[in-house]
Amino acid sequence: MQKIRFIPPVFLMFGLIGALLRRVELTTVFDPASGLAERGAPVSVALILMSVAVFAAALALAATASHGFEAPERFKKAFHIRGYLTFAVMVALGLSTVVCAVILAASRTEPLGLTGISRWVFLVFLALDGFGMTTMAYSAYTLRDTPLLQIGSLMPSIFYCYWMVSLYRVNAGNPVLLEYSYPCLAFAAAAVSSYYSAGYAYGRRSIAGTVCIGLSASYLLPIAAVSPAPMALRIPMLATAVCIALNTSHLLGSLRPAKRSTAEE
Repeated sequence: MQKIRFIPPVFLMFGLIGALLRRVELTTVFDPASGLAERGAPVSVALILMSVAVFAAALALAATASHGFEAPERFKKAFHIRGYLTFAVMVALGLSTVVCAVILAASRTEPLGLTGISRWVFLVFLALDGFGMTTMAYSAYTLRDTPLLQIGSLMPSIFYCYWMVSLYRVNAGNPVLLEYSYPCLAFAAAAVSSYYSAGYAYGRRSIAGTVCIGLSASYLLPIAAVSPAPMALRIPMLATAVCIALNTSHLLGSLRPAKRSTAEE
């Protein structure tokens, strides 16, 4: 599957194109007075059509990758990082997420209007998300099973679940779905993608799920990153998008033809 391991960055690129469309949508489609979105706006239709095409392509690639191929059983081999530069980039992205959590804590920013314990839970999960990204990159590069891998691999999924629930709670009474639907979809995809990746640390593999949701998250997170938010919240979204795209690429590169059983032979 070496020929298609370079496809995930293409999905990331389409995510950046989608981010440009989303930026135009946010600045031109919503009425300043009422906050309602213009029905059938060309930019909105274009973004929806492109999203449908991207999701269809993700499904097709996932079906191709899972048919007749198998992934290594261990996380470190399934997501093996062969180049030092890639490893350094992924560690830097994880550490930048931790730094963003520290900046938000020091600036007393209230993400999504969260206050008190809810705010601190969000910031702690954000820091642990960066820690988890770094831990997984270390294991995949050194081919070592560290005691922290199983815990760290779950942190991104837990964080994005919490972020998605917090976002939905803030917009529970918001009738304009277009205003927050893309971030919700992005956080859901990031959470599920991280869940599938963590499965390899627990002996549970799903090639189709990992590839399909990983590609979808790589596309959706850059789109969510242009939503109104402090830069310290946008950076983790982009960092996660890049890490998921690279992990999906590594997984595709590790796939090998499935061994036929004796009965089939």
